[in-house]
Amino acid sequence: MKIVAWNVLIAVGVLFFVKTFFVGYYRIPQNGMYPTLSAGSVLFTIKQPYSDISSVKRGDIVVFMREQNGQRYNYIWRVIGLPGDKVQTSGESLIINGQPAARERLADADGKSVFREQVGNASYQIAFDRSAQERPPDISVIVPPDYLFVMGDNRFNAFDSRRFGPIPFSSIIGKKL
Repeated sequence: MKIVAWNVLIAVGVLFFVKTFFVGYYRIPQNGMYPTLSAGSVLFTIKQPYSDISSVKRGDIVVFMREQNGQRYNYIWRVIGLPGDKVQTSGESLIINGQPAARERLADADGKSVFREQVGNASYQIAFDRSAQERPPDISVIVPPDYLFVMGDNRFNAFDSRRFGPIPFSSIIGKKL
């Protein structure tokens, strides 16, 4: 019996160590990443996943910290633009370095249109919520060095770089497993 208790204690200790230093756990509070991550779903991340900005890939889902009104918030968005990229958005349109994002319509349900979007080698699903009250602003920006441009997959229902600009690489605290 002592061996079983000892093994359980060791397992709990290892899990605590891994959770503390290597793996993050987040509950998604809203639908900004729908259809990839819907409200209420759980996300596991690798903490401090990048050695430098050159290892970030377009399409990665990252967790980053951002301060707003004196409060710190964790955001979970997809990397769309890398340093030096020219990112343009207008309505449903996304253009990276002069190339429109390729899209294939997959489904229409509950007032949302779901597409497979591809930019370079990155491919993922996005949604446009036709009932969204407020649309994000149109933007045109060149992503500065050591910054990334991030967007939610639910394109009309995401408070992302279209509203607050590119994020500093140093603000990233995790990457989706």
